[in-house]
Amino acid sequence: MGTLRFLLALCVVVTHAPGSQLFGHSLLSGITAVQGFYVISGFLITMVLNTRAGYRDVSQFYLSRYLRLWPAYAVVALLTFLVLKRSTFVAGLEHLDFAGVVFVVFSNCAIFFQDLYLFLGISPDGSLFPTSHFGTEPGQQLNSLMLVPQMWSVGVELTFYAIAPFICRSPLRLLGLLSFGIAVRLAIGYWSPHDIDPWHYRFSPAEMAMFAAGGLSYFASKALRMVPAGILQIAGATTLVAVSFIVLATPLSIQDFSQTLFLLNPKVILIIAVSCPLLFAAFRTSRLDSIIGELSYPMYLSHLFVYAVMKDHAPSVMTPDNFAYVCGTVLFSAALLWVIVLPVDRYRKRFGARVPDAIETTARRIQRNLNRTARRHVDHTHPSVAA
Repeated sequence: MGTLRFLLALCVVVTHAPGSQLFGHSLLSGITAVQGFYVISGFLITMVLNTRAGYRDVSQFYLSRYLRLWPAYAVVALLTFLVLKRSTFVAGLEHLDFAGVVFVVFSNCAIFFQDLYLFLGISPDGSLFPTSHFGTEPGQQLNSLMLVPQMWSVGVELTFYAIAPFICRSPLRLLGLLSFGIAVRLAIGYWSPHDIDPWHYRFSPAEMAMFAAGGLSYFASKALRMVPAGILQIAGATTLVAVSFIVLATPLSIQDFSQTLFLLNPKVILIIAVSCPLLFAAFRTSRLDSIIGELSYPMYLSHLFVYAVMKDHAPSVMTPDNFAYVCGTVLFSAALLWVIVLPVDRYRKRFGARVPDAIETTARRIQRNLNRTARRHVDHTHPSVAA
């Protein structure tokens, strides 16, 4: 599923580009891409909770997931604060009362509760209050104080992680979570809020339907164990081509909105859920697919920072095709992956996590090559050592 994760991250990156296009072409909606991530997350979290003995300890699961998300986030948030938002962030805090300042500082530092920014407004006295009208309240908008604005989606993910150990080991409980999420979506569709921005893909209770669909997809994948490996490879490759075509080649023909479920592109979400078992079975041992997939979170995390830095400090490379911006995001994400994510992942192994074999093997190979280069350099510059 690594390639699919990369493509969905690319959709989000392009959605936030000028004109929301790459080489003049629009990709799948970033909204649907985020919800596709929710489905994949539900599949993978259900898998690890049912296969990793270390995660029988709930605290180890929580710590492992937090270490997966927070270190790279902390780097991007700190860079954003220092390079882009220091003065505006500090000035924005002056409009809040003490409780509001504590909430903003804590959530930006710890990554928790960032989805709540979309459902809170700032009153004239500086206190925070619930609002159903995202981005339309008078005065400063609370979400302007997010150092990494797109991390509201991780707030939704953390809600799922909080309940996952108690839900994902049982198909019946996942079915109950799916029913709950659909019921919430039906209620929102019946209510039909005028300002729909936070309600059709940012409201945690409604998004539990996506995670549950992914979790149920994992249990459905067990039926594939009886299918010969060759057939799985062919079916998986065919599925990847088909899903990639949907994501990259036919965006305008699949932009449909279900008023009943208050959901954009429900058919695409269903296709992703159905595709997960085949993609996982076919590519779980693929080194290339694993490496590509590991770029998805750093890309999602860093793309707005990369865009702002390039726009401010290298505007000449910001061409209308957005190619330089996308390349810059991928390169920065690769550095973030190598310097932060992979070292932390190797530490996470003690809490039950597993560093993908392909990533671990590649990291060891590169490290061996670096060591050989260093030894040759020493031998060349200090012949007496070799002697």
